[in-house]
Amino acid sequence: MAVRKMPLSSDEKAYVAQRLSRLAETLKTDRDTLMRIFSEAYAASSLDSHAVLSRMLWLFTPQEKTGVPLLPVKGTPIDATVSAVVHPKDTVFRYIVRHSILDEKTLEEVYRNMRSSRREGPDALDNLSEERILQEMKWWMVDLGLPDYYFTATPPAAIAQQILTNRLYEIQGFDSASYSAMQVSYRSQGGPTIHWVHRNRQLDIEQSIEQEYERGDLLINLSAYPHANLYLYMVEHSPAVGGGDTFAAACPRRFAETVPDVTRERYRQFWNAVQEKGSIVVEASRKEETAEYRLMIGFPRGFITHFLANVTRVMCDCGVEITRKYCATFGGARPCVILSCYAAAPFPQEILPRLVDVGLYPGNRIGALVEHGVLSPREANFAASVVEFVHQFVTTPDPHLELLRRRFSHAEDLQDTFISLQRRIDRDNYPFSQILDTFAERPDIIRELYELFAERFDPQRNAESRRQDDGISSFRKKIAAMPLGNMEAACFPVALLFIESVDRTNLFLPVKSACAFRLRGEFLAGREYRSLPYAVFFIKGRDFTGFHVRFQEIARGGIRILRSANTDEYLHNADTLFEECYNLALTQERKNKDIPEGGAKGVILPAPRAENPDAAFEKYVDALLDLIVPETAPLVRGHEEEMVFLGPDEGTAHLMDWACLRARQRGYRYWKSFSTGRSDRLGGISHIRYGMTTCGIRQYVLGIFEKCGVPEQSVTKVQTGGPDGDLGGNEILMSADRTICIIDGGGVIYDPDGLCREELRRLVSLRADSSHFDPSRLGPSGFKVTVADRDVTLPDGTRVVSGLSFRNSFHLDRRLRADLFLPCGGRPCSINATNWENLLDERGAPVYRWIVEGANLFLTQDARLKLEEKGVILFKDSSTNKGGVTSSSYEVLAGLVLDDREFADLMVVREDGTVPEFRKAYIEEIVARIRQNARDEFEILWHLHRETGKPLCVLSDLLSEKILEIAATVAGSTLWEDARIRQKVIAMHAPACLVKQVGLQTVMKRLPEKYQRAIFSRTLARSFVYRHGISPTLEEYRLFVASLSDGLAELPD
Repeated sequence: MAVRKMPLSSDEKAYVAQRLSRLAETLKTDRDTLMRIFSEAYAASSLDSHAVLSRMLWLFTPQEKTGVPLLPVKGTPIDATVSAVVHPKDTVFRYIVRHSILDEKTLEEVYRNMRSSRREGPDALDNLSEERILQEMKWWMVDLGLPDYYFTATPPAAIAQQILTNRLYEIQGFDSASYSAMQVSYRSQGGPTIHWVHRNRQLDIEQSIEQEYERGDLLINLSAYPHANLYLYMVEHSPAVGGGDTFAAACPRRFAETVPDVTRERYRQFWNAVQEKGSIVVEASRKEETAEYRLMIGFPRGFITHFLANVTRVMCDCGVEITRKYCATFGGARPCVILSCYAAAPFPQEILPRLVDVGLYPGNRIGALVEHGVLSPREANFAASVVEFVHQFVTTPDPHLELLRRRFSHAEDLQDTFISLQRRIDRDNYPFSQILDTFAERPDIIRELYELFAERFDPQRNAESRRQDDGISSFRKKIAAMPLGNMEAACFPVALLFIESVDRTNLFLPVKSACAFRLRGEFLAGREYRSLPYAVFFIKGRDFTGFHVRFQEIARGGIRILRSANTDEYLHNADTLFEECYNLALTQERKNKDIPEGGAKGVILPAPRAENPDAAFEKYVDALLDLIVPETAPLVRGHEEEMVFLGPDEGTAHLMDWACLRARQRGYRYWKSFSTGRSDRLGGISHIRYGMTTCGIRQYVLGIFEKCGVPEQSVTKVQTGGPDGDLGGNEILMSADRTICIIDGGGVIYDPDGLCREELRRLVSLRADSSHFDPSRLGPSGFKVTVADRDVTLPDGTRVVSGLSFRNSFHLDRRLRADLFLPCGGRPCSINATNWENLLDERGAPVYRWIVEGANLFLTQDARLKLEEKGVILFKDSSTNKGGVTSSSYEVLAGLVLDDREFADLMVVREDGTVPEFRKAYIEEIVARIRQNARDEFEILWHLHRETGKPLCVLSDLLSEKILEIAATVAGSTLWEDARIRQKVIAMHAPACLVKQVGLQTVMKRLPEKYQRAIFSRTLARSFVYRHGISPTLEEYRLFVASLSDGLAELPD
């Protein structure tokens, strides 16, 4: 029925005619038809002329998203067209149904919810007209291009509410603070979480999504779609899956259920690439059907901090406009993250290095400088490394302590104490937090230091135009003239020392898992370190710090992961990290006197909240390889393919296979020798299975019994390190004494009548610690206290409040009295200058007759000296604990001499468990040499102790130093030039079965010359010192050299 209205004015008629003429030209239809539709619709509706005209323009004009109008004029009867203009709902619904997965029933429900919605308050949204509701529905459901899954997973009422909320923000103005802070979130029951946010809130919402994932109990599958200044996020959650090593096992449940087969296969292949590489993988491609460019980014969990927000930052910095992006997190044994980003233009090449640098910068005040645009990610990574270097090496001599040192310079036993006191003073004066603040507050200094460093090491800079020394000199003068506080004055020069001491770095590699620096050992000169190392690797990851110290060019040693039980322990470990690494490496250097490799050690300290210590090890190894593998040579100034050999230590024994395979994958020439202690399936030789270290320790124990005329069965023993450990377990299996106490990771087991050896052997077979000891096998005065126990009463009435505290201190308990104390495990410096007297009874006599130090650095040197003064016969770790390193050295030798095929045939145990005969013979020779070397050193130390009266711990060091001294003399002599003597010495060192298998000439041909020279000098020095002692005459040396010519005719070929 027509509605009575005032006729249009002439101006209104002219305006309508003009607009409809333009529309007719666009639609290629006649204007009269449009004028008739207008007139009839105007007459039939309550709308004014402008509203009718606007509605016709909206309905008839082709839509930008689809290219077709909501209502085509051609082919539609005029009556139907007029009706649609007057009542457009059905027309709009049909359009939405054609261009989405929604049906009319759902649309009706959304429409009804929007019509009935009422909002209150100052931000209230006025009741929307029918046309406005339909426009908003069409825009939301078609124009935005939201994914189908959004509509299937979101209830109609929630869709309506989100459309209304968005409209409310729009009404407040696109430039309003409210619109710029827009964030609408909805979590459906059993469905996805949906976030509709302004770009200004994009990083906030992405970080909140990351936090959900980082809790560890959920996997997320994210889709994100931009529209103008807004972003829609859809986040699906699945329970985390662990343990599996296949793509299917690692997939989030919702990903597996919803992703098309083609997409799932693409992700599977990419997932395999990430698993194989173990670091970031980036792959660019073009999606032809949508004319988009796609960038897939994959990396292990934890590789990039804020993996969503930081990728977004990088894209913005590179000027990339993302059209959509997806993120899937995968569980399994090696969790990873895969993102797919789409854009209308190609992605720039600099994205990869920027992603890597963003992934490494720290989450502290230095990192905040990146987020505020003050520093670049690479500058922040450099700064984080500088801060840690300064933390380890900043020192200011205390004048009061210096006075005491001069006054007591004659007291040799106090010198280590003075050094320890100075380091404690430095730790108190320069805590990490204050060093961090000092640099964070001076980003200008950070940038200047970075420039000095980049001038030296950035391969893109012109090396010929560099003036590095002048730059450092100028900077040193600059800071000397600046009004600096005490902290700045102490820290900035150490930062310069860092730059001057580095001779290569991976900082400028496009892909790296951590920042690695090789430093010359001379930087420690004048810093209270007795011996300067050959080189130091310093490795700084986002969530770990590591060092690797080696004392010779050819060196080997284990890599240890320091695990911190709490924040206080972490802070202590962080303060003493390099010191521990250095001391372990120095001990290794003295211990390695029988083998070609000098001493080395690596220590890794994961951050308190680091997810996986194994991942820290892998990043550490990868970063170290960056500095020595050929593939990185063009981008690492000063690159050199060094010989570096690693071994197992605390927390890393199970990772040696990975290190070996990783070195092979990255093209390291010496990959078969890169890591020792591998599984037998990779040709490794297990220290535990064959008791290599214990074999050497046992020679000292048995030597003492023999010299003292004591049968082993009558000896009482206290042991640290339990049945689940290498040394502790093999000591239990090889010994026949009466063990009265074992202290290990599980707790304490004690029985003055002797622990049941049958039960101990059972635990060894299970690789179980002392907490699993059957208490029914204890005598009436015996007890078991585990680290988890609370409020335990011992048989003598003693109350134990905390089993952990009891375990930690029981090695000093005065009720422990035995003939032999054998540390086979425990933390360094467990017995030191402040507590050694706990090993004396009430009369001041030692509670032990003999101490054989199996565990590294269990006693400090000053404690050893005091105990020997009291009459204890004590053999220190660097003498006793060398069986394992000997075994590892021969592992290295086999890897260097045998080619890949020979190695696989002769050293690798078959899948069915078959052991090659050569492998059996090779291991038998290693065990025999370990025993012989230990016995040789025991005999010379025993003799020298009786002859000179000097402490055994001092003689042990003197013996090592003498061997190293003579080795250096031999290395600098012309003996090496005599080819026949050279062959004889190599034949002396190489196991007979190896020489027999490949021939002596092949051994010498395949061994690198540097390694041969190390064999030559160490073998001659060891043989000479064990024969003639630590004070040989020149005549003895002359006769020894002359004897080398004997028997040359009998050398094997």
